[in-house]
Amino acid sequence: MGLGNLKLSAGLLAGLILSACASAPVEEAASPLAMCQVMSADDAGLAERLSPSGATLDDFCACFVTVQAGLDDTQRTETFALMSKITALRDGTDQTTEDIAELMEDDRDGAQYGFPEERFKYAAQPIEDSMTKARRDRTSCVAP
Repeated sequence: MGLGNLKLSAGLLAGLILSACASAPVEEAASPLAMCQVMSADDAGLAERLSPSGATLDDFCACFVTVQAGLDDTQRTETFALMSKITALRDGTDQTTEDIAELMEDDRDGAQYGFPEERFKYAAQPIEDSMTKARRDRTSCVAP
């Protein structure tokens, strides 16, 4: 194979690789509403915390959408990371969101779950704010 054919083969190979990459599906980030719904799905403990005020898990997630819209990018990213971790830890168990949050909170140095105390508090605050908003003024929260 001559040098010209080698260059042509390399060019074709590069073109094929680029076209394969371009046609690969791009995974979209989950919407805040979807993340909240997945995290809180079938969570009887969370529903119970909301119920005395007449709020529901849907109200909580609508309020989460409202609250997260006002966050800076850093806190939004941290909160989404925490929600993903809680969801993963709840998956396949009968534990509530609160059960998982307590486990993570007890892991003060973050060695087990990756959220040291200050990071956990920072990331969890918007979730708590959403709970408070859902219990106090759920009508002000509208999910898209």
